[in-house]
Amino acid sequence: MTNVDAREGWEHDDENGGRVLMLRTTESVEVGLWKPNGVAGSPFEYELTADETLVVLRGKGELRVDGGEPIELRPGVVISLQRGCSVGWLVDDEFRELWIYS
Repeated sequence: MTNVDAREGWEHDDENGGRVLMLRTTESVEVGLWKPNGVAGSPFEYELTADETLVVLRGKGELRVDGGEPIELRPGVVISLQRGCSVGWLVDDEFRELWIYS
């Protein structure tokens, strides 16, 4: 069992410039929380190096997958993405997500 205090322990996310709080890391899965910090309000892109499923916890934004139409991000939205796709993000400062890489 892991018990994490989400008020502390956040680290710089090299992939996109936000902040990440790791909840679980094993050979087959990584789970964490993400928030934008300095990247809120500015679009950013990267290519996924693993399959990712995410749940929006707070805030708003939009996500484009492989240059497609924007997907609205708001609390409760769940998205599952495949390794290798290109994702473009635009989120507000309040945005928080739980993500799972597998």
